[in-house]
Amino acid sequence: MRISGGFAVAALMAAGFALYLTGRDTTSSFDALHAAADGLREAGVEGQDLENETATRMVTAMDDLLEFPDTIGDHVEDLRTIADVTASWAAAAAPASRELHIAVNLRGAAGELRAHALRQSEAHLRRARRYLDQARSSLDGGINGDGSPPPQLATDGLRDQMQNLEQAQREQLQQVDEAIKR
Repeated sequence: MRISGGFAVAALMAAGFALYLTGRDTTSSFDALHAAADGLREAGVEGQDLENETATRMVTAMDDLLEFPDTIGDHVEDLRTIADVTASWAAAAAPASRELHIAVNLRGAAGELRAHALRQSEAHLRRARRYLDQARSSLDGGINGDGSPPPQLATDGLRDQMQNLEQAQREQLQQVDEAIKR
């Protein structure tokens, strides 16, 4: 009996130590991902806090453009402004935050609509709709019942930061294409 009791105590201590080490590893991994996502900021963009009302109006405006895709070409300057504003929101947002997710998805939708203005394609419209749906979902479900934001994974923040940088590159190419088209 004494041997099995000692063994049980030793097994419990080993399990506790393993859980402790796993917790430390998870925390350090989360911190590393958070630092990596925070280091992936777009250069030369001044950050501004996200404004929910403005973001909601952007979703509505881009939804309206999706209803009448033939008019998108008349609103390229508006889409460029939306991209600039959402870039500043992304620059100010914390990694793995609701604000970053909204900003990146709105910026992506504006980019897809601009791409549609250059080369009309149903694929651009579908991607814009998907980005708008994600932004709307984050805007609508941004707060839990207890007033806290829903949890996000550190990898979500890293993905959003990478997507933001990719969109910045696409916007530079679009500006060149738009200048050539004029």
